Amino acid sequence: METRNIIFDLGGVLLDIDFDLTVKAFTALGLADPEKAFTKNVQSGLFQNFEKGLISPEDFIDALSKQMPGATAVQIRDAWNALLVNFPITRYSFLKSLSSDFDLFVLSNTNAIHEKAFVDIIDDSVGWANFESLFRGIAYSHHLGKRKPELAIFREVLEKYQLDKDETVFIDDTLLHIQSANKLGIRSFHLEGEEAESCLRRHLSIG
Repeated sequence: METRNIIFDLGGVLLDIDFDLTVKAFTALGLADPEKAFTKNVQSGLFQNFEKGLISPEDFIDALSKQMPGATAVQIRDAWNALLVNFPITRYSFLKSLSSDFDLFVLSNTNAIHEKAFVDIIDDSVGWANFESLFRGIAYSHHLGKRKPELAIFREVLEKYQLDKDETVFIDDTLLHIQSANKLGIRSFHLEGEEAESCLRRHLSIG
């Protein structure tokens, strides 16, 4: 069946990120074993709950501050945001070219602190309104109360936007998320050191 819809993960697919920067920043502030608490594939309950919107930004920072008594709230916020690197203009140009032929969506595990930070990054790069206008829908875990790889978050996006799974492609850089989407019959592509542009060109024969 013809592909009509493309759902993108945000961080690591559209937005350049580097988890090691946040790990190093937390280490410098005195957090013990941050690489065990927060990595792309394994996250502690605190981070998962924050991504589901179950705790406020203030409570999230307060919980971390108890593990880093010498750190200020601003230092903790900046360390948390350190992983958010850049949104290349070339990626915007590619999305814009896709938007004339496909309905585009974002489905991201994120949180209130990161949302403000990456909106600013994208706004500085291409203008947030320009970016947002390319998508028929943008869905964030902390707004939905669910996060990938939970099947429920994929179902909600399909139902909310009335998407036919057979006409939908999902792109993510985390294998667990790909596996969940596949369980629902969504054709999914796992990015491993590959740009979303080259992945789509290869799989969808985009010129």
